[in-house]
Amino acid sequence: MKATFTSLFMSTLFFIFGYVILYFLFDFLNPSITEDGHKYMPIGNVLYSGIIALFTSILFFILIRKYLKRKS
Repeated sequence: MKATFTSLFMSTLFFIFGYVILYFLFDFLNPSITEDGHKYMPIGNVLYSGIIALFTSILFFILIRKYLKRKS
């Protein structure tokens, strides 16, 4: 049970930091400015970073849980 809570906590932190970092990376690579110079809401960047962060945090959760179970 301790391994599950630890891996859940770590994967949640990984999701939060990964989401922010990926958003800034996508926003840097695909800025939210039109050709006229007007800014708009980058919904695509938000969705891309959220989806990628979710899948990587699930994978991170599984790997950490297996590692902690094997270590115990």
